[in-house]
This record gives sequence, structure tokens and C-alpha cells, in this order.
Amino acid sequence: MINTAIDVFEKYARGGTWWFDRETNELWWSRGIYKLHGLDPDAGPPSIDTALTYYEPESRALVESAIEKAIEAGTGWNLTLQIVRADGAKRFVQAIGMVEPREGREPLIAGAFFDVHAQMRLRAKRERLKQRLIDENARWKLAGENMGLGIVDIDFPTSRYRLSGPMGQWLALTHDDNGDISHDAWLNTIHPEDRAAYQADLDAHRAGERPLHLAEFRLCLPDKGEVWVKQTGRCVRDAAGERLIGTLSDITERRKDQQQVQEAWRRLEQTLRNAPIGIALVSTEGRWLTVNRALCDMVGYSEDELLLLTFQDITHPDDLETDIAHVQDLLAGRKRSYRMEKRYFHKNGNIVDIQLDVSLLRDEMGQPLHFISQIQDITERKRDHLELFEARELAEVTFEAIGEGVIRVDASGRITDANSAAYSLLGMVASDGACTDRVIGHCFGDVVEFFDADREERLADPISEVLETGERVRVPIFTRLRRRDGSSLSIVDSISPIHHEDGSVRGAVFVFQDISDARRMTEELVHQASHDALTGLPNRRGFEEALERAWKRVRTSLLPAFVMYLDLDHFKIVNDTCGHAAGDELLRQVALAFRSMLRETDVLARLGGDEFAAIVLSKDVEGAQIVAEKFIRAAGDLGFTFEGRSYAVGVSVGIAALGTHLASTEAALMHADAALYAAKDSGRGRYHVYQPEHEDDQGTTAAAYLNTAQLLQSGLEQNLFALYLQAIVDADGVRVGYEALLRFEGPNGVVGPDDFLPAAKRLGMMTRIDRWVVTEALNMVEEYDRRGLWPQDCYLSINLSPVSLADPKFHAELVTALDQRQLDVGRIVFEIIESDALFGAHYPQLIQQLRDRGSHVWLDDFASGYNSFDMLKRAAVDGLKIDRSFVLGIEQDPIDRAVIRSIGDVANALKLQVTAEGVETPEVFELLRRAGVDGFQGFLFHRPEPAAAALLQARTQFAPA
Repeated sequence: MINTAIDVFEKYARGGTWWFDRETNELWWSRGIYKLHGLDPDAGPPSIDTALTYYEPESRALVESAIEKAIEAGTGWNLTLQIVRADGAKRFVQAIGMVEPREGREPLIAGAFFDVHAQMRLRAKRERLKQRLIDENARWKLAGENMGLGIVDIDFPTSRYRLSGPMGQWLALTHDDNGDISHDAWLNTIHPEDRAAYQADLDAHRAGERPLHLAEFRLCLPDKGEVWVKQTGRCVRDAAGERLIGTLSDITERRKDQQQVQEAWRRLEQTLRNAPIGIALVSTEGRWLTVNRALCDMVGYSEDELLLLTFQDITHPDDLETDIAHVQDLLAGRKRSYRMEKRYFHKNGNIVDIQLDVSLLRDEMGQPLHFISQIQDITERKRDHLELFEARELAEVTFEAIGEGVIRVDASGRITDANSAAYSLLGMVASDGACTDRVIGHCFGDVVEFFDADREERLADPISEVLETGERVRVPIFTRLRRRDGSSLSIVDSISPIHHEDGSVRGAVFVFQDISDARRMTEELVHQASHDALTGLPNRRGFEEALERAWKRVRTSLLPAFVMYLDLDHFKIVNDTCGHAAGDELLRQVALAFRSMLRETDVLARLGGDEFAAIVLSKDVEGAQIVAEKFIRAAGDLGFTFEGRSYAVGVSVGIAALGTHLASTEAALMHADAALYAAKDSGRGRYHVYQPEHEDDQGTTAAAYLNTAQLLQSGLEQNLFALYLQAIVDADGVRVGYEALLRFEGPNGVVGPDDFLPAAKRLGMMTRIDRWVVTEALNMVEEYDRRGLWPQDCYLSINLSPVSLADPKFHAELVTALDQRQLDVGRIVFEIIESDALFGAHYPQLIQQLRDRGSHVWLDDFASGYNSFDMLKRAAVDGLKIDRSFVLGIEQDPIDRAVIRSIGDVANALKLQVTAEGVETPEVFELLRRAGVDGFQGFLFHRPEPAAAALLQARTQFAPA
């Protein structure tokens, strides 16, 4: 309330307060002082020397002398001074000040300024008028004694008014007519609303009812409008009769000042009455003297009702004793104010929680007048506090109840808390004091140790990175956490910073989950994904990885190696005649026989069907030919018998050198493939070695590849490729996106990618095809979007080959193409498959550039490779696409179901989108839904078709057919 009173004082009294500390040389001004000097409060107070420059020289000498005397005598001062404002205007102020002694310290000098410029001008004006009156004749002396500005002489017998001074001039009277005006003319000059009161007061004085005639009224004067005047006088009687001698004073300015003061008080009263908090004046006995609307609304009483009560009447009994004690301390002068939280009774009986701030106002003699109270309703705040407490309790219960381990650290990286699950995962017991002593207060890195998922290599403590950068961090999936007993468990985790309100980091929280079972399942899947289930040999993926490793060894150590393609002769006869079971048995026997022909350092793989491949380390081609002859002899000696009937089996072998002169392993495979078909063309049951220098003499295979290359080249040049769309739907069958599928529209009809992409890969054309696909796909979305035909909530997924992912030039072209497009690239999804390209130096940069632009990246054919889950540790992707081989077998194969469930669990932990392709039956759709799959693609919903036809169904719900 003191601050409120000062604010009102400064606003309406046009003044301010100040103090100066002689010890620190610090000068403080209130906002009113700044305003008087015409200065900006935000600029800060001037120095004491600068402040003194605002005084006129004479005034500065006065104030410096007064301060010096006050310091010596311990007295104060009250001076009228003249200052020069910042804008150069001169202004009179009333300056009061005093010296406040401080024990053992320099005294504090404080004071206040009041703007008395108008009063001083008025005073000066009155002095000038007074001087003029002194110079008037003797008739003016009586009026001069009353400090009037005009003389009035009323002659009642003649009903004449004689006026002199300004009043005569205002009424346009001249000296020649002696300032004479009739009674009626005078009354006509008085404002109509004031005439009756004026006449009544004059009559009362003449009747002896009042010792002095005193009237304030308005005159309506020519060219001046309304002028307030004050007329004072006394009746005298002499031989000439009764007359009144008095003065007329212009009180217009005073009335204006009074009106301004009244207006200021009115505004103050209005402000207090309409303040958003309760404000009241309370007697020393506790009765409400003045209350505002907010207080009445707060307690439900009207103003009249509340003024009949005391604060004791509505205070909760449990709070009254404390409140009375505070009141007594105020009255006794032991404190100047107090604040407390207490409860009022609402008129309807409810409890109102309030914050009470009280100060005591005293008179000039120091006697208590009344209390000034500010009352704020804090019911909502108390309720919020209770809700916050309950929420914190709930959080603490949840903290202990969840299965994930949670560890909190402070800004220095020391552990402040851990839940029971965290202790359990660390191999400790939360209730064991010795365990908590090893955790709480210790550095996070000393308690929690991370090790690489595959090697006995300790990883750096990630907490320091979180605390330094303020960003969320994850350790790689399947990172091992060392437990107290020395064992390890695989975890998935997140480490998130905790911020202060100002954004600074005040700690972090580490949340981790044991996924050791998923790791064990992954290790099993690694083997299954890279090996053929029938023969136990590496499958195509495993062979390709082994080939990459062999090629690296060849390039680094110059150790020669050869690639062989093996194709069984007459296998189709056995398979068709005896059935698939017999065919499978024959493949198993062939695999055992071939494997026995190789050393441990060599590789034998089944690529699919009756196709095998081998990598043989040999110093020359003759050694490779010897191995090929062993394969041919072993197949001829097999003597496969089924149900008493024998079948002859043979094998054709293509051999190609895995040389350092090759651009890639794809070239070696193409050469081996060409050699294989040359061997078949030569009569089967034999081998053929690819020789670059005799390429034209190696049968029809080279010509076949040349024809395929020319066909693909013409497809690119003549735009014979086309993009088909296949819808991707959510669990409700609502279309959420499309996948762009490549087709070749050749002379014999539409050809699917399985018929030409293998050759394109061997011929090194995949990057050119990818470049065409990306350009065509972006053109399609841009064009259909411009025409308003592309659904706004629909994305398009585009496949990128591993060859393109390994090409930095393609990276730059792709990013440039996205930047130059007038479309929302957030609707573009890029599908990539596992390959060594994902571990290259350029891949992370490309993926980051795509994601920075809003595009998403999915890992395609997930779980088809042996290192799919390991990829998640290295590849920053947004989603997974489950390989169709697992989807097609989910109904019959429990392993496939287990794989998909594991994918769902890992994806959920990493917040990844999961889509399944190859969904063809409602039963498969339902199993996938229950496994947590988000998106679905397959013939059950939509068959691939040209874009125009597919988009006609853009608003269709693709309910399972």
C-alpha cells in the first residue's frame, strides 16, 4: 500500500522522492523526480555532480549550503528552488530534505521534490497585483488588506456597484464613469446558476446572520467566458447610508486546481474500487471502513453488508490468533507491515484462501489511524499447488512402478535418484543401503558402464554430451551395460536433458530397457537371414557380403581369387518327376558334396533354386579349373536314387577372375554368369573360364548381355520405362501413401523389374535408372499437385539402389533436384536396402540432408539380411519395411511371426514407422495388425497401376478385399 500511496502521490501531486548515499556516492531518484527533470527513468540516475547542474546557480548555492548545514546540525531543509529541465525549461520546485544518521557510517541524505511552478507563478502574479493595489489610492487600501485583486463598493441606497481594478476592466468600465454599474447589470453578469446563492448570502450578511459576506460565483464576461471570483466584504453604515466594502478575487485557477485535485481523488477512489485485488481500510478495532468491489466479490458480501462486520467475523478461527498477533505487533510499532496466508468465510459458507498484506497508517503525532489491507484470492493457486503435489506424487509412484530403469543426474553429472527397476537392471537392490551408497551422489560414468554390442570395448559416457549440448542422445541399440556381478545386458535407451526456465541445462534423465532377449533373437536371425534354410550354406545375401570381403582382400593383398557360378544339369527332371521333397534332398546332397571339395577359406553358397556360387582362393586359373573339375566329378559320382530309381545329375560351371582391374564385384559376377551360360551352350557338364581378350568367341552369352544392355539403353533414351503406383494403407484401410514401382513397356508388353533389374545391376546401369526414377517421380507429384489431383495427406515412396547410395555424384544430384522443386518434399519417402553403401563416408551426410529437407528415409526389405538389426545402430532412418518373404509365411511359420513381433518391439522402442508389403489375405492383414504394424501394402488392397488410374481412387478407403 505504501508503494501505491507513493505512486498516487507522484502521479497527482507531481512530485517525487530521492536519496543519496555519501559512502557509495549512489544517487537514487523515483520516477517522479525523473519526470520533473524531463529525463527517461530507464537511462538510470545521474551522478550527484550531474544532478546539481540542473539547478539555477542561485538555487544550487542554496541547496549545497542547506545540505552542508543539515549534515553538521542534523536538521532538515525546506527550500523553493528553480531547476532547468533537460529540455531547457525552467521550473520552480519545493525541496525538502533531511539527514538520516547511521551508526558508524556516513549519514544517508533523503528528500522529496514538489512541482510548485504553477503556485509560484500565481504567487508572482499576486505580488504584482498587490504592488499595483498599493499604488492605488486610499480606497484600495482596505481591499489590499484582504489580498484581493479588485475592489467592490456597493451602495445599497442607490443600488450601485463601484468596481475597480481588473474587474472593472473585464466589465469594460472606464474611469470616466467611476467604475459604476447598477445592481441589475451586476446580477446579469453573474452566472444564472449562481445568482440566487449570491443574493442569499449578501442578504444574510446585511441581516446580521453572517459576520462576513463571502461568496464564490461565476461571472460571464465579454471575451473571457466564465471566470470564477471570490467576493468578500463587510457592511458599514455612515451618514450616507449602508454600504459594503470588499474585494473581488479571481479564483479561476484555484477552482481548476481544486477540480483537478477532486478529479485525482475521484480517479484514485475509482482505481482502488476497481482494482483486481481486494483493498480495504480497516479500523484499529477491526471494522471495515472502506472496501472495494474485488473484496466484496471475493467474500460474497455487498459493500453495505461488509461495512457492518469486522475482519474477525469472517476469518477462520484457526487463523485468527496469528492474525491478531500480527495486528498487535503493528500497533506496538514492532513491525511496519506483515503478510500472511489465511482463510476467509465466504457468505455462502465456503472457504476462501487469501494472501493478506497489511500496513498501519499513523497521523502526524504517530497515533494509529487505520490499517491498509491488500487481499488476494489465492484459492486457485492453492488448488494448483495441491494438483502439482498430487501430480508429483503420481510421477514418483510411476517412477517406481514402470519397468524401465530411470536414473536422474544433476548438472555436474552426479546421480540424484534412481528407481527400483534401475537398481535391478544394474544387479542391485534398491532397499539395500550399501547399493544406494554406491549409486546416489556418484558420477554417472562410475556407476553405469557402456560396452560395444559386439566387442569388449568400453564406450564413452554419453551424459557429458547431453549436459554440454542440451540435446537428446541415444547409445547404439544393443549396447551392453555392465552389471554389478560382471555380467552384461543389451539395452535400448534415451538420455534427455532437463532444463531450467531460462533454457540452461540443470540435469538429465537416463531411461533404459533390457532387450537382451531381442538381441538373442537378432543373433539367431542374423544366421537365418544370411544362410539357406535347406542346405545350411550362405544364401545370396551372405554370398554377396562374402564376395565384397574377398574383393577387398584381393585389392589390398593382391591374393588372387575366382568366382564360380554353378548350375545343376537335369535338376528340373528330378524336381518335376519326383516332387519338391526329392528335389530338396538332392540339393542337400549336392551341397554336402560340393562343400567337401573346398577349403575352409573358400566359400560355397546356394543362390536359389539349383544355382550355386563359390569363391575360390587360387594363385592362378589352373587352380580354379581343378576345383571346377572336382565339382563336375562330384556331381557325376553322386548317383542320386529316389524310390528305387536312379537319376543322373551334372553341373555346369562358369569361372571368372576377381581381379583388381574390375570396377566392382558386379563385373566379376557378370563375367562368371556369362561363362556359365557359355558352358551350358557348349553341352553342359563342363566349365568355362571367362577371358576378356576372347569375349567375342565365348558363345551367345555375351551377345545376350549386349542385347539386354541395348534394350535398357533404349528404354532410357526412348522413355520406355514407366512408374506404376501401389497404395499403402493404415490399419483402417485408409490410403496414406503410394510406392512408385518401375515397369518396362517393351515391344512384348509391360515387364516387371524382376526381369530386367538383375541384368541392369550386372551391367552397371542402376544409377542411371535411379536417376530416371527420381526425376519422373518428382515430376509426377509436382504435376498432379499443381492440378489438384495429388492427395494432400499422401506421401510417395521412391526406391534407391545400393549402387546409387554409394555414388557421391548421385547424392549431389538428388539433393539439388529436391531443392529446385516447387513441392513439399516432406511428402517424399526414400526406401533403401541394406548394403555396404550404408556404411560409406557419404551415406550419413546424404540421409541427414534428405531429413533436413523434411523427407523421410525407410529401410526396405528389413530382416531379409543378416545384419538388419545391426543396421539400426548405424542408419538414421524413420521407418522400416518388412520383407515380403516374412509376410507371406506368417500364417504357417512361427519363426516369421516371431521375426515380425521382434521388428514391432524394436521399432516401437525407437519410434519408427513399420510397413509390411506383400499383404494378400485378410488373415495375414489381421496378424500384422496385432503385431503392431502401422502400414500395409499388397494385392489385398490395391494392385499396381498407372498413376492416373491409381489417383482416381485417391479418396477411396481401401478396405480389405
